[in-house]
Amino acid sequence: MDQQKQTKNFFKGHALDWQKKASDEVYSVITDRHRAVHRTLSRYSNDSYLLDVGCGTGQLAIESTSNGYRALGIDFAEEMIAQAKINAKNLQSRAEFQTESIFDFVPKEQYHVISAMGFIEYISLEQLEDFLIFCNRNSIEDGSISIGSRNRLFNLTTFNEYTELEKQLGSINELFEEASICISSKSTEEFLNSMRGFIGSSSLVQNESHPLTGIDVGTRYQFTPSDLMHRIERHGFTVTNIYPVNYHAFNPVIDGENNLLLKKQIAEMISVDGQTDFRYIPNASSFVMEAIKSA
Repeated sequence: MDQQKQTKNFFKGHALDWQKKASDEVYSVITDRHRAVHRTLSRYSNDSYLLDVGCGTGQLAIESTSNGYRALGIDFAEEMIAQAKINAKNLQSRAEFQTESIFDFVPKEQYHVISAMGFIEYISLEQLEDFLIFCNRNSIEDGSISIGSRNRLFNLTTFNEYTELEKQLGSINELFEEASICISSKSTEEFLNSMRGFIGSSSLVQNESHPLTGIDVGTRYQFTPSDLMHRIERHGFTVTNIYPVNYHAFNPVIDGENNLLLKKQIAEMISVDGQTDFRYIPNASSFVMEAIKSA
């Protein structure tokens, strides 16, 4: 598929850039996502096993081993895995890494947690279904998944090409209704039940081409929380939490002017102190969805 080729070609040549992005001292969206995964991992004993799909330069797997977990990271970009192995060696981590597409990967055992950050946006909707089947089949009985997604609700607030695209698709009203659920829910339980019962965004068209975002891939899918929840729960999981990632205190245009440092400082504060507050989701450019394998 063109999308897969574009994705692989881009990340083959950007391993060092990705490494730098992961180590931003003020705020890193990669660190933000990882905090959500660590929340999921904390439900399991320290000898539990993490599979990180699309592991990039390996930070999540390495971090998890420093907390006593076992970890395997896989990525189809050889350069990413090469850098991940260097990082593991430098930090004396026992994390393991393997160059592999998840669609060719044959696990040797089941996992307590399967994570995928910055992954599902680069695969087709059919492949997403295959991936969720893989997750169910290769999770332990009470295993969890932690899946990051670009947040389609964020298009309501950007007033850019993505907002114009939503206007053309006629999806603004559904996005507004779902964002309103995030803001008005009084508890996590109410929020998740309301998301579960909301069907408006489940029928939204997924456009096959998107404005470029700094990553040279023509199609990068976005999901609303309810849309991704319905897809995940069809495959034998129950969503237990949804975490905002990369909170924007300002419109992205303003971020890029004189407020980038302040934006980063606020995003880091929300990540550290407010990541469990779902009300931040409409103004976050991503989210991480946590789900446990149903009995």
